[in-house]
Amino acid sequence: MKAAVCEAFGKPLVLKEVPEPTVGPDEVLIRMKGCGVCHSDLHLVDGDWKDWGTPLPIIPGHEVTGVVEKAGDQVTTLKPGDPVGVPWMQYACGQCPACRSGAEMLCAAQKSTGVTVHGGYAERVKAPAAFTHRIPDGLDLIDAAPLLCAGITVFSPLRHAGNLAGKTVAVAGIGGLGHLGIRMAAAMGAHVVAVTRGEDKKALAHELGAHEVIDSEKEKAGNQLARMGGAFLILLTGISARLFEDCIEGLGPNGTLVVLAAIADPAKVIPTALLFGQKKIAGSIIGTRDDMDAMLAFAADHGIAPIVERHPLGTVNDVLDRMRQGKIRLRAVLTP
Repeated sequence: MKAAVCEAFGKPLVLKEVPEPTVGPDEVLIRMKGCGVCHSDLHLVDGDWKDWGTPLPIIPGHEVTGVVEKAGDQVTTLKPGDPVGVPWMQYACGQCPACRSGAEMLCAAQKSTGVTVHGGYAERVKAPAAFTHRIPDGLDLIDAAPLLCAGITVFSPLRHAGNLAGKTVAVAGIGGLGHLGIRMAAAMGAHVVAVTRGEDKKALAHELGAHEVIDSEKEKAGNQLARMGGAFLILLTGISARLFEDCIEGLGPNGTLVVLAAIADPAKVIPTALLFGQKKIAGSIIGTRDDMDAMLAFAADHGIAPIVERHPLGTVNDVLDRMRQGKIRLRAVLTP
């Protein structure tokens, strides 16, 4: 089968023929229909995460959708022909403190698709049936691929925030994550405020369901949110330490700022700003398998799909280069 393989960090992926995966008794073999290209993939292949223990060579890709071709002898939940998705998390031990607390996505023994085991930049991929998710009717199998990472990343904190009807939810950064955050928050009945730089994405934000749009180039986003009464929840999807600092000022009473972007730069936090108003800062990464199934059902029920560019697998290095240059419009998906 054809695959795009990372043989050395910091080098272009190598397009080559590789053996088809052998399926174990509790695994399924999936014919890839779509594989999202995530910024995490870029960090991986560029070597930013080489200390994570990624074995080389590795086939990247953790937003995989496709159709089951084979099922192992012990698999009872899936069968050939089923539309499915394989996300980042491909194994959790179930025994460690994180797993026992209900946070299996933080499992120290976790196996990660396209990071520690081969992923979806290939014509076929195998995965444990227990960590493979059925794609509901109503979702396009190719366009749905980024839901397996971007979708769950924004859905999980929205879901766990409780009833959002009528509450102000701000989405800071209107990109691959943010455009889905707007749609999902609006579908949950929130009063959605989109935060973006410049006027370029203002029309798109309104089209996605934002009730108001803040231009952070004109004035600090936090000041503008504060004048609105403050946000109950802010999803920070933009990779900006400055935006992080600004957003704290925009929290309302008992408001929570959820960091979803991998911001590596230092940022300043004045603790007193949290004390008055009982404001909180939290991080959130992907979600549990239950969160994933709930997100997929929610997306199908509300007609929520990522806005994607489709590209053939053979153009993967060009797609990664465009991502480095910031030229991908929201999300990119590879097709076989």
